[in-house]
Amino acid sequence: MERTMTAYHSLNSPYPGTPDPPLDPATEERIAATDRLGDELLESKTARQDEVTREIYEQLRAGSQVDDIKHLIARLSRAGTEDAANRPDAGRARGGRL
Repeated sequence: MERTMTAYHSLNSPYPGTPDPPLDPATEERIAATDRLGDELLESKTARQDEVTREIYEQLRAGSQVDDIKHLIARLSRAGTEDAANRPDAGRARGGRL
């Protein structure tokens, strides 16, 4: 799924519907790389990560602030790191460290 930021409109624009000015190519590539990484992370999300993600969402929905759930964010980060290291395709073939 390819996206370009030039199609998005600023939420702070005084003129709704007016497109933002085009971004430079380096910024466009960083945005595209971030999108690709996000897609890959979502595709490889494990049940354990999904459980922690759901808990974070429920806490935020109940009114918690980010500072209140930092322990959950850290747990999600640890789970993601551990799960990625335990994937059968982990390692140098995918650019990871051994």
